[in-house]
Amino acid sequence: MSERPFMQLYVSDFVGDTLQLSTEQIGAYMLILMAMWNAGGRLPDDDAKLARVARMSLKRWRALSGDLLTFFEREAGEIGHKRLTRELHKALVKSEARAAAGARGGAATALKTKAYAEPNAGALPRHSPDSRNQSERASAFSPENAPHSSARGEQGEAVFSPEGARHFSPANKTAAASSGKRPGWVRPKTHTDAANAIIEEIRRHDRSRTAAGDEGAGGDVLMLPAIGPD
Repeated sequence: MSERPFMQLYVSDFVGDTLQLSTEQIGAYMLILMAMWNAGGRLPDDDAKLARVARMSLKRWRALSGDLLTFFEREAGEIGHKRLTRELHKALVKSEARAAAGARGGAATALKTKAYAEPNAGALPRHSPDSRNQSERASAFSPENAPHSSARGEQGEAVFSPEGARHFSPANKTAAASSGKRPGWVRPKTHTDAANAIIEEIRRHDRSRTAAGDEGAGGDVLMLPAIGPD
């Protein structure tokens, strides 16, 4: 494919210069000019080759070429065209200028990209709130943190179970405080389990107060909604 995608044609000049040519000769002339443009400005001065370019027989070419070749320069076994050579040179200069401008623009863009990337090369990646929450949840429920996290429900609220309630008796509170260890908890399976565990713990506390002769015992459970006395 030619590196010169279009050829400048000055229509008024062309029509004025070819008034003496027939339609057939004008067609051959245009074909030769286009082939010369793609070839870089020169074609071999050979009747057989020029006839093929003009798409006519050698005999017909020789009959018509006398008038056509007056538009060309013949030198060193080649033919050229002054106007075409001049326009070809202008097109090459413009093409080279565009290529140079594109190279300069590409170099400037590369420098800007490099200048922007270098200061940020050591920056730590930022995490979205979701990723931070996921990391916190994963660490909270790791095997190391399981004894501590089991004391909280899915919404982050403390829950109780019958097994864990024993750790909150007065004796166990004193033992836990003296040992420095936090009491363990068992995670309830449902919210109903959690509620029942709380109720059971309060009832245990009331029974212990009743056994100790506390006349106000038994009122704590009545304060809970939708819960009546035994």
